[in-house]
Amino acid sequence: MGEKGLSRPLYMAKSVQELNTNVQEIPKASPKLLVNTAKRVLNEADSLDRIKDEEKAYVLYMRYFSIVLTIQNHDDYKKNKKYYDGLLDPKTTVKVITRAEELQESLNRRYEFASSALKAEKLELEKRALEKLEQAEKEKQTKKVAQTAKSTTPSMTNGLVEEEGFIACSRLYSLMKEKCSTYFILDTRPREDFSASQMTLPNVINISEEMLNPGLTAGRIGSELDDPACSLWIKLRHSVDYLILVDWETDSLPLPAPLKTLVDAMVKWDPGKQYKSSPWVLQGGYEMWQLMYPIYTTNPRAEHRNRATVKFQEPVSLNFEYPDLDKAFLITPSPSPQKPQVVPPDTRPAVSPSFKRATKPVVTEELMDSKNNNKNSNIDSSQVYNNVSTAEGSPFKVAVDSKVNNWDVKDSNKAVDYQKTRKVIHFADKVDNIPSIPSRSLKPRELLANLTAKKMEMDKEQEILEESMKVEEDTLKKIEEMEATTTKRETAHDEQSRAQLQQTEDRLQEEINKLQAKSSEMEERYNKIHKQNEELWRMVNLALSGQLNNLNLGPSVQSELDAEAPLQKEEQEHLQKQEDKRRILQEQVERMRKERKAKEKKLREQAEKEMLLNEQKAREAEIERRKLEERRSRVDAETRSSRAKGTTGDTYMTKLRGSPRSSPIRGGSNLKRSHSAFNLSQLEDDDDKMVSGTAMPNFDRGLKPLGVPQRRNINAARQRNFEPKYGRVLPARTGLKNFGNTCYMNSIIQCLNNTTPLVKYFIEGTYSSDINPNSKCRGEIAEELGAAVNALWSGQYRSIAMRDLKSVVGHYHKPFQGYDQQDSHEFLIKLMDWLHEDLNKVTGKKPPMKEQNYDNLPDYAAAEKRIEEIRCQDQSIIYYLFHGLHRSVIVCGTCYHRSLTFEPFSILSLSFPSSSRCSLRDMLHHFYKETNIEYKCSKCKKMRNCTRKLDIWKLPPILILHLNRFEHDVLMKKQQNFVDFPLDNLDLSKHCGINNRYTKYDLYGVSNHYGTMDGGHYTAFCKSSHNKQWYKFDDHEVYDISRDTVKSSAAYLLFYEASNMNIKVSSCM
Repeated sequence: MGEKGLSRPLYMAKSVQELNTNVQEIPKASPKLLVNTAKRVLNEADSLDRIKDEEKAYVLYMRYFSIVLTIQNHDDYKKNKKYYDGLLDPKTTVKVITRAEELQESLNRRYEFASSALKAEKLELEKRALEKLEQAEKEKQTKKVAQTAKSTTPSMTNGLVEEEGFIACSRLYSLMKEKCSTYFILDTRPREDFSASQMTLPNVINISEEMLNPGLTAGRIGSELDDPACSLWIKLRHSVDYLILVDWETDSLPLPAPLKTLVDAMVKWDPGKQYKSSPWVLQGGYEMWQLMYPIYTTNPRAEHRNRATVKFQEPVSLNFEYPDLDKAFLITPSPSPQKPQVVPPDTRPAVSPSFKRATKPVVTEELMDSKNNNKNSNIDSSQVYNNVSTAEGSPFKVAVDSKVNNWDVKDSNKAVDYQKTRKVIHFADKVDNIPSIPSRSLKPRELLANLTAKKMEMDKEQEILEESMKVEEDTLKKIEEMEATTTKRETAHDEQSRAQLQQTEDRLQEEINKLQAKSSEMEERYNKIHKQNEELWRMVNLALSGQLNNLNLGPSVQSELDAEAPLQKEEQEHLQKQEDKRRILQEQVERMRKERKAKEKKLREQAEKEMLLNEQKAREAEIERRKLEERRSRVDAETRSSRAKGTTGDTYMTKLRGSPRSSPIRGGSNLKRSHSAFNLSQLEDDDDKMVSGTAMPNFDRGLKPLGVPQRRNINAARQRNFEPKYGRVLPARTGLKNFGNTCYMNSIIQCLNNTTPLVKYFIEGTYSSDINPNSKCRGEIAEELGAAVNALWSGQYRSIAMRDLKSVVGHYHKPFQGYDQQDSHEFLIKLMDWLHEDLNKVTGKKPPMKEQNYDNLPDYAAAEKRIEEIRCQDQSIIYYLFHGLHRSVIVCGTCYHRSLTFEPFSILSLSFPSSSRCSLRDMLHHFYKETNIEYKCSKCKKMRNCTRKLDIWKLPPILILHLNRFEHDVLMKKQQNFVDFPLDNLDLSKHCGINNRYTKYDLYGVSNHYGTMDGGHYTAFCKSSHNKQWYKFDDHEVYDISRDTVKSSAAYLLFYEASNMNIKVSSCM
């Protein structure tokens, strides 16, 4: 009891006290019955304890202890204490109590821990909710301060604030993940760029810049969009929480013309509309989104098609120098402030402003607090730069003194370095003339030095490419060598040479497989390293394109760059060569891989073609062999018939080999030829069979048509021993011997043996041509059942033994192999499945069943579609006789959406509606009544309370009903209720739809079970199709019974046939 390991999660209760309520009261019963129950409960408890299900094991241990106490309090226990103590070992009871106490202690600890964890989780949720409220309050306060800081109130139109601001990519990603706010993304990139790469987010449309001309209205935009985009434009632009505009790379004001036109169309030229959200521009545009979240784009490597070389315009003639702001927020001591040199306007060089490191601002504690404290994040900008030393009249001073908004791109520094600088932009005054501050991270000198330091990683990538190319070359050589070897083997005439070439071919194939595995490994390594170096190669391409040299960094830095120009040029050329070499190697590897895959495909196609050709030849040879065997068998039969001197009954006589021509037939033996024994005369040669001097007619068997199907000789396939008890009886009145608890099998076989169309099918031998040799049982089940049916209907035996059928059944299902008591219902299900597979005309790979989606189809059309799908997989006598079709309708209680499905059935398993006497009609009504279930509505996309109605769409010719007398519970017992079932005219029309061919049924077979769960006996009641007389089949005994005795509380399986099905077995006897 109990093993070390991880316990199963708690699922039954929240405390031991609550768990104790699951220990049910023990019903009053005899002590012997309770002893058996206690043993089963203890075994189940030990099994659950071994798998660490502590809750249920504890409940069952306590239930066992309660049963023991009940037994000990019984009068029979007091009278015969030793007897019951022998059945229930007191030591076992002590062990159970000890184990239950251990489980109780363990469960107490786990419940306490779960309770504390639940409380902690609740506190954590409350804490998070409080933090969210505080954050919302902070954001509200921040927004209020930012609105107060503006010098003028922006104009309002349609409820929109013109040029509200930018939204960071990280914020859009948060919106996507949180799913608590709605958004609508308007991508203004050219149509070709949008088609090449776009966001894989919902609610994204393309309003291409080609249509965004000045003066465009919102209504005109909707008319120029396609239907899906127009629908989203009309539906979402007024109602979403965030209205986001996207172009390629806009990250600051002023907005480019397309974005400005789109904003004006919504702000100024959309009369009568009230917008819920102000327009937001995606910070950095689609290029930034593509760099930060490439997996949320359709093509992360797409480039801006119309990107022009970045050129910086000369600033307006101003006599000032910019201070360096890129390190203004570093916590380092600042040098003493100095004034920059003032250059007169007439002597100012025509270059961008230079930078003096001496003009760096002094970092103060207020500055650091403003960065790290959210409460002070919206202080006046003059406080941030109060210690910056600037020249008189410097535009930087003007910019600082202006009302500004400080936009922080939160997480975008993870994508590229140049996004680390903060953007200082004045929205209200549209400071279009403030010169751009170039990023220090893009200096060519530092970039080239960084690339030189990382040259080793780039070289490693090229080494992998070269090695991969070598592997591909070796693979191609091996494939070519293998093709040549295959050609030689096919043309070789010597068997020894072919064998040697085959060995060489196998060795080459093994080497090719190893090379392919190595190639896959190399490709995986290359992709990994290339992904790591992707950003590095992007910077290389940027440097090689010359964009970095266009930055004008001032005279001081420019002089240093001029001195290092030759070195930069040399490094650029080296990088260009590396990039060209890498690209060439990559193209070569890809080309060789394509060549290798093409050759492999060619080899596979040749092998498949050769295999199909060989299979075709083998089939043709098999057909010829069978034709030859049929001809020989007919010739042998005719020869034996013509040589016979006379026949009496089942006896025929022939001349012995070597006997004189005129001598009479030798021997006076009365031995008869056994038809079940193997005919040794078939082994003789035709020359030996011919009697010398006897004039024999000439037969040309080649003129006889071969298309007539021949009945399969079952005895030729297997030597069977039915152990028959001979005696003349009526057909189908033969009993079945019980050789060790096989009554469950005998009962089912007798019921199937009285199923009229199935018997006709086996007796006529039709099943022989339908046997599927590729099934799981290779047709053996069908063969054995066919032999048994023919023997039972022969009328020659009083009883037979089906040892061969039991042996085959036990081979494919181990529980049937022994001689223990089994369930006849389980045996019937297995037997029907095996027969269906053995006789299924659909062989080979079956098409997969499609998911049912019949929302837009009428019921009859959906049913026909489902039946056709099933027919593509199942075509057997079992399917046509025993299988029906159920219709299931589920109606959502919220939206009243109707979900329709169809499912086949073969045996209806009916539960008892109550513990008292009932009728079959009551059980059918209970089975098909409308029920309430919790179901995920396909329209609401949520779990809803729904109603489910099940009815019959198509009834089979043979209907089998299972009365489920065995309830699956720990205290499993058999339901002994009497069920009143009709012998004739069982009407099912109220449970099925219209236009059903079969609605009324007559009973023809009953499988009975007498006894309890621990043991019992099976019999069968069957009605003859000849004289309508009922018979009882009790293993080998068969005798008449009256109609009144058919109904009993032992009825377990009921076999009904349609009243309008008129197939007689006598027609084929």
